[in-house]
Amino acid sequence: MNLDWEDIHWKDPDGGIIVLHGVLPTVVMPLAMRPREQWHGLGLLCTSEEPEIWLEEEKAEKEDAGINLDSAILGGGLDAFYLEMLTYVEDLQVGRFPDPEPRRLQRNAQTHSRPVYFAEPDLDDEEWVEHLEKEAKVMTSPLRLLSVAFTGRRWRKRMKKIRTMVKEQPARESDGLQAASALAATWWTMIQERSSEEINDARDLRFAKRLRGGLADLRETYGKDSILLVPIAQAWRSNMQKALDTLPEPEEVSSSKPVSQQEEE
Repeated sequence: MNLDWEDIHWKDPDGGIIVLHGVLPTVVMPLAMRPREQWHGLGLLCTSEEPEIWLEEEKAEKEDAGINLDSAILGGGLDAFYLEMLTYVEDLQVGRFPDPEPRRLQRNAQTHSRPVYFAEPDLDDEEWVEHLEKEAKVMTSPLRLLSVAFTGRRWRKRMKKIRTMVKEQPARESDGLQAASALAATWWTMIQERSSEEINDARDLRFAKRLRGGLADLRETYGKDSILLVPIAQAWRSNMQKALDTLPEPEEVSSSKPVSQQEEE
């Protein structure tokens, strides 16, 4: 697991770069830690329906600030465990909905007419639906359901181990970043343990195919200097890099493109 604060730049042998930009779920990253380089397209690790959910969350926040966080905590499970502990982190804006960094970058892409690619297939993709069914079967096995009763104990054990991997925050940034990084990595690790390594790897491989597909699409306009920016959970980056390193065949990916590009096609 790579918990460095620097972005990972993966160079595609066909040309272009995929930038794996580490974020912490529901945490507003400091200004100095936001991407500064020029990028041509955005890769989101979600379905094309996610932006609609973000709009609903924003609407709910305007009507009742903090309602999404409260609902998530009341929902229980690992998400609630993570979010509740995150609220104790000082000097950071945490527990924000919709997830602030992906949403901010998506809005930036819209403002500057940059295409947005969605790495997770929609539910009209039969292969992906089959994958989700396999994942659900593993996650609801008796042994994994039993482990839910020991979430607190397992959390403390994972947290103790992950604290040794956390990197010091950049100069002049809050110490709270280390705490948030440890919490997010613990949450991510335990989420992955609910499934199997085989299924997690299959997911990452499919996402890697679609990210390469997004970069291939950018190359048609920007050539071999194309840059695809991908906001991704800090703890997930090394596994995604591993999947990209296998050089899976690029897959055509659903995207949201500027109107002018859609008309040309």
